[in-house]
Amino acid sequence: MHFHRVTTFIPRRRENTPHDEERREEIRQRIMTENAILFGPRPPGLPPSRIVDHSIPLIDEKKKYHYYLSKCPDALRPRLLEKINNYLESGWWEPCQTDQAAPMLCIPKKNGDLRAVCDLRQRNENTVKDVTPFPDQDQIRHDCARAAEVSKIDLTNAYEQVLVNGDDVWKTAFSTIYGTYVSHVMQQGDCNAPSTFQRLMTAIFREYIGIFVHVYLDDLFVFSDSITEHGVHLTIVFAKLRDNLFYLSIPKCLLFAIRLDCLGHLIDQKGLHADTDKMARVRHWPVPLNYHDVQRFLGLVQYLSHFMPNLATFTGPLSAITRNGQNFDWRPLHQKCFEEIKALACRTPILRPIDTRDPDPIWVITDASTSGVGAVYGQGPEWDKCRPAGFMSKKFTPAQHSYFTFETEALGVLEALLKWEDKLLGRHFKIVTDHRALMFIQDKRKLAPRLERWIEYLTRFDFEIIHVEGTKNLVADSFSRYYSNESVDEWHDPQDMVSADARLDPSGETLSDRRTAELREVRAQRILEVPEMRTREAQQLAEHIRPGVPQQAPDGDPSALEAAAPGPPLPAVIEGALDIIPLVKAGYATDRTLSKVLAHPAEHHAFQMKDGLLWYSPAGRSDAVLCIPRATSHGRRLTEIVLDEAHTALGHLGARRTSDYVRRWYWWPDIGKEIAKFCSSCPTCQTTKSSRQPPLGLLHSMPIPTRPWESIGMDFVGPFPESMGFDYLWVVICRFTSLVHLIPTRTTVRASELAWLYLRDVVRLHGLASSIVSDRDSKFTSRFWTELHRLLGGKLLMSTAFHPQTDGVSERAIQTVSQILRSVIRPDQSDWVERLPLVEFAMNSSASATTGFAPFELNYGYMPRMIQTFAPVAVMPGVRDFAERAVDNLCMAHDSIIASRVVQTHYANQRRRDELPTYEASFAAGKRVYLSTENLSLPKGRARKLTPRFIGPYTIVRSHPETSHYTLQLPDELRRRRIHPTFHISRLRPWEPNDDDLFPSRQAPVFYDLGLDAEEEYEVDEIIVHRWVGRTIEFYVRFKDGDIFWENYDNCKDLAALDRYLELHGVPHWRRLPRNEHPSGAPNRP
Repeated sequence: MHFHRVTTFIPRRRENTPHDEERREEIRQRIMTENAILFGPRPPGLPPSRIVDHSIPLIDEKKKYHYYLSKCPDALRPRLLEKINNYLESGWWEPCQTDQAAPMLCIPKKNGDLRAVCDLRQRNENTVKDVTPFPDQDQIRHDCARAAEVSKIDLTNAYEQVLVNGDDVWKTAFSTIYGTYVSHVMQQGDCNAPSTFQRLMTAIFREYIGIFVHVYLDDLFVFSDSITEHGVHLTIVFAKLRDNLFYLSIPKCLLFAIRLDCLGHLIDQKGLHADTDKMARVRHWPVPLNYHDVQRFLGLVQYLSHFMPNLATFTGPLSAITRNGQNFDWRPLHQKCFEEIKALACRTPILRPIDTRDPDPIWVITDASTSGVGAVYGQGPEWDKCRPAGFMSKKFTPAQHSYFTFETEALGVLEALLKWEDKLLGRHFKIVTDHRALMFIQDKRKLAPRLERWIEYLTRFDFEIIHVEGTKNLVADSFSRYYSNESVDEWHDPQDMVSADARLDPSGETLSDRRTAELREVRAQRILEVPEMRTREAQQLAEHIRPGVPQQAPDGDPSALEAAAPGPPLPAVIEGALDIIPLVKAGYATDRTLSKVLAHPAEHHAFQMKDGLLWYSPAGRSDAVLCIPRATSHGRRLTEIVLDEAHTALGHLGARRTSDYVRRWYWWPDIGKEIAKFCSSCPTCQTTKSSRQPPLGLLHSMPIPTRPWESIGMDFVGPFPESMGFDYLWVVICRFTSLVHLIPTRTTVRASELAWLYLRDVVRLHGLASSIVSDRDSKFTSRFWTELHRLLGGKLLMSTAFHPQTDGVSERAIQTVSQILRSVIRPDQSDWVERLPLVEFAMNSSASATTGFAPFELNYGYMPRMIQTFAPVAVMPGVRDFAERAVDNLCMAHDSIIASRVVQTHYANQRRRDELPTYEASFAAGKRVYLSTENLSLPKGRARKLTPRFIGPYTIVRSHPETSHYTLQLPDELRRRRIHPTFHISRLRPWEPNDDDLFPSRQAPVFYDLGLDAEEEYEVDEIIVHRWVGRTIEFYVRFKDGDIFWENYDNCKDLAALDRYLELHGVPHWRRLPRNEHPSGAPNRP
């Protein structure tokens, strides 16, 4: 099955540290201990009379019902008798004599236990319905999802904990094979039982509802913003439950829940997995693939046209497709109209909430198809013109496809009622369906256990069923077929799958084994769901925090003014590192500039001496700054110490910010020049700051070939779904004529097999190429492939590391291949190999914008015969003319390629810088440069945004300014990581050396710690195949350096290559991979 991960969340702010978890557990245990009486077995005796007791108001109290006799299977009779005795001893039931009593249904559970329910359908029809409003489900979910802490409390047999009004007890009479009884507690199946229970719980918790409590029937949700606050709220809630003697179910009470089901939606550490918005189904309506799809969409449009102006403008072209005799041809015009209709529907205020003051009836229009269910909910005088309040469409699971038709139609009704339950309970509404069986299912005596549960849920509502012809129920039918073009096994988010059968039977008593297995798999998928990238990165960083390193924030809470200031007071920073004042006083005598000021103070009015310190008053400023002499302390100049502390205190801001900061307190001769020099040669700044200038290195076109197939380019595209035994595509293109060959292959192809394909499909037809341009795919960098080219006399030209502009021809060919394939293959993509000859012919027979000729014409001298015969142009008079024509075409093509390359190079270089003016000074052999970390693999546990932008410096070994690539002398740490030493100049930065005269004792640059463990790390290219060894799995892994080894799952579980491999096989988890005894293309187990 394919699981579509949830993409819509309302975030949750839950903190989770070991200390927090200890506090939660402490409060959890305290609550359980203080309220142990509520979790124990329910004591005998009737429940107390509370604020609200249950009453049964009948329309006609003298009405006679036509009940049938109660029955019970022989195997369940002992359990029924035991239940009757227990209830009689507790006082909940009482024997009686009556002239009519509802039959009790005895339904067996999977574990052999008994489920006893009274068939109250006839009494419910004669009952005045309670119109108590129910809480808004969305508001409950959102409040719980936004809270940091949330708990769910569930009552044991909640309805049986409510007392029946003494005047109405006689109305509860029911019959069993052991006699007739009345019930003093509320019965399951009573149509007003949900409303009574909701009124009771609302009355008990009224002062807290919406603040930290929500009550929805027998589910209590407690939500808070902190652990401490949540403990207080739980204490209040449990005190209320204790005062009212409500007993709880231990397994269903989740205190400080990490994940819980909130009214059919999952809330976990991410937050609420929200349902799609109300117009999402219309906004994302799939593109029609046939006549029936268009007709269904037009049925929806016809319904929406009552609320959307000017819709007929866009429906005309779509309607024309469905006319008899017309071939189905979906054109850009149709797509434009299709998109405009959807956009108009989402812009127009179509949906309108139900107005209880409006006398018009409420409609729930449902339908089921072979793919799913659909429903519309709205209000209006007629069902087919009612103003919609909501849409719904959900997909059937594979197990649900085996349900009977009347069951799938019933699921459509149930899904609609569950979705809009809070809007429909307590209100009369009409259900519209095109299936007659639903009209009689409520009156049927003997029902399957699954239908019994469904009917029991339906008794909560006040509704009537109206049958319409299927040809008229177009809107609900359209939504029920929303997923009709998908495969049965393709899964979506659980909110998009039909789940009413599971929600009404959470224990799975009436579900088939296949359906139960599906639900287990979905729950397991939720648990194993891959976290978001940012969450996974944070977890990885936390795992690699070194022990002993403090993680707390520094003390103090700076004010807004302090936080906005450009750094702390510099004198305090320097005095913390060095007692500078005595050194300054002693250094004036040796400073060649400041000593002159001291010798003739009258000549220098901007300077003044105070307490042995020389102060300078800059023009335009009222305050004076301290003069720092060029004296030394332990081999370091005082000016260097001041600059170092200031630059570090500012977080290595630029020269201008550093200058402004230092000049607020200090001055010395040439201070501006020294600050600029200090910042430009700062090793930290050179390695951590990004460049704001255009990238170095002009675009260098590769040598232009002079004849066909003299130089070729090649690349791979894929993987694709397997077709005719292939799942990969090899693109080979002539760099002169642009003639392309599309060769299907496999992801597991070895270099030797690739060489054979090259000889068969390229060399056989066109001879040996002088040069081959390819990227650094491991198939091309393997020793076998390289040696083959050496023996055949071909030169293999690799793209520069991290700069694949040198092979743009094959890259553009791949884009064209992908574009054409998308337009011709089937939706399941299984016929892509069959389409390759057509795609290759289309590409080779289309005129190139660069040369003006089709590749076929340049390669062979003539155009191939097309499918349709056109009038011939002009027959060439002979072989000589033919040859001259071919030569002329080649010459003109060569000229066009040169002109095109010139234009491309001109415009590309307008956004780049030429390195030649700075070549001798910065990039000649022997110079040192920094290397960009943009495309380097990082050590584990390091955040990329906090990693230095450059590392080094490294010495240039060989320089090639004509192609803008340079070879560096890399250290062993990088060589062990299989990093190629040749880089494009745009990945390099000149190294600015330190001025030893100005800063003689400056700390030498420290090389970046790459964090290599004792065991080397290897970069993985792809996973080829897998094999099962007992209950474990191993993967055949190809590394970037061409090596291939078997690796166990633990070594591969975090690889992106594994995600791609699972996607290729169409499975969500490695345990679903097929069990192949001898995988092809892999060696036997050593």
